[in-house]
Amino acid sequence: MLRGIQMGKNLLKHWYKDSVPCRSACPADTDIPGYLEAIYNNEFDKAYQINFNDNFFPEILGRVCSRPCEDNCRHGEHDNGEPVSICFSKRAAGKFTSSKKVKLRDKQKNTNKNILIIGGGVAGLASAAELKRFGHNVTIYERHKSLGGMLNQGIPVFRLPRKLIEKEVKQIIDLGVKVELNKSINTSSEIQSLSKKFDAVVCAMGTLKPNKLDQKFSNDPNVEDGLDFLLRVNEKNDRYVGKNVIVIGGGYTSMDCARTALRLGAKSVKTFYRREQGDLDILPGELEELVNENGKMIFRARPNKLITDKGKLKYLELIKTETVGEKLKDIPNSKFKIKTDHIILAIGQRQEFIASKNKNIFFAGDYKLGATTLINAIGHAKEIARNVDHFLMRRNILEEKYSIESSVSTKRSLKDNYIPITDMRLRDLSKRTFTSEVELGYNKSESKKESSRCYLCHYQFEINNDLCVLCDECLLVRPVNECIKELSSKNIDKSGEVSFEKLNPGKSHGIYHGLLYIDPKVCVRCGECEKACPTGAIKLSKVSKINAPA
Repeated sequence: MLRGIQMGKNLLKHWYKDSVPCRSACPADTDIPGYLEAIYNNEFDKAYQINFNDNFFPEILGRVCSRPCEDNCRHGEHDNGEPVSICFSKRAAGKFTSSKKVKLRDKQKNTNKNILIIGGGVAGLASAAELKRFGHNVTIYERHKSLGGMLNQGIPVFRLPRKLIEKEVKQIIDLGVKVELNKSINTSSEIQSLSKKFDAVVCAMGTLKPNKLDQKFSNDPNVEDGLDFLLRVNEKNDRYVGKNVIVIGGGYTSMDCARTALRLGAKSVKTFYRREQGDLDILPGELEELVNENGKMIFRARPNKLITDKGKLKYLELIKTETVGEKLKDIPNSKFKIKTDHIILAIGQRQEFIASKNKNIFFAGDYKLGATTLINAIGHAKEIARNVDHFLMRRNILEEKYSIESSVSTKRSLKDNYIPITDMRLRDLSKRTFTSEVELGYNKSESKKESSRCYLCHYQFEINNDLCVLCDECLLVRPVNECIKELSSKNIDKSGEVSFEKLNPGKSHGIYHGLLYIDPKVCVRCGECEKACPTGAIKLSKVSKINAPA
């Protein structure tokens, strides 16, 4: 395969995308196998630096990332077990780093271009870091008293300690970013005016305007928007909550609201979601912990109307729902009511206003995408930073590059493939408070054990069929079905796509297994085949992807 890689960039790009699906799935293009390998080798500083340069918030994301990488981890395929706990391992990289100051890789010379970023949440901060990397002067306007956006205002302390936010935000500001707090921009005309004073403006104000149901819900003082609830609790220290709380919604905000309400002393908390459990957009384990904390989740029901008595909220009437084809419909005669004195609506949000379009005004993160995840916002912010740089400098600042180097060993063995996933240690239910973190993190040995489960898919074993003597030794030791394939033919097109015809004894042309192919999408990088080969026909190489200056 690696001889084929030398054919050109297209093949390399295709090979890497197919072979390292975790990185391909990360919106921020984080070098996941690189930092997992560093943790396994006890190089926590290196692991943290890799994460900082790729996503800027290693320990924060190690707690609250939506983890698209884990959904694509190859350890969860081919009956190989559970995906690697990539997120929790990232958290360990921060916990055990000894480095006191992080550095930006490939920082460019100063361009004397001045860029304004409106909004100091993750998208604004990620844009700032990337633009500083490109050599620009950056100023952030933030309407609140501190930077961080939803990190402070929306995510509860029991999921994300505030000292950690301060630390990782400060690391970005210390790159030389100028900040003006309590600086509110409220109209499109203000942005238009600022675009004349700066070389470029990046709008990263997020989505703070909540979606509504109807006027009766909006006008009732006992009905509160989810983000407003979290903002007053987290930032304003206003911790009022009703006795019988109902939360509406099936996303991250609904879980945060429900679990926060329980910690504030609500007698009962019931969360209603109009769709099925499989449609929830939440972190793994969150629903289970909500239930463990005595919250309830009810599916296939939506709010219909408020029931009041003498102006006071008494009940919420709901309707049961069902999915017919692809449409969600109400079930006839299925109305029911639930006692409540406090309803929290976590049904999504949108931009407060749309900024005017101008050639030097750009839109980043949730403000462009709509309400999304932290990692999506960071990835989009990096993309917008490149667009800003191209607009200002007429250059393509970064180029996707690959390097190949011969290797002796991945340091993996076959037994590593059977190591079970390392469970996250959790705080006892009786000790969970408003401020105590629920997930306690891996210790060093746990993090190294978990990282050892990674297949290190950026390594590639290759068979040189000119040296192969058809002895079958590699086929006899292969641990995964068809990690080594017997082929009658193989072809690589210009895009790098590998296609092949498997050997069909008695029907295929050619002698018995005239061609052997180690499939990088199935191989678990254990090295058993290389050890068994008597002729040295199997070699190992490491493929690295680097987004470096063009």
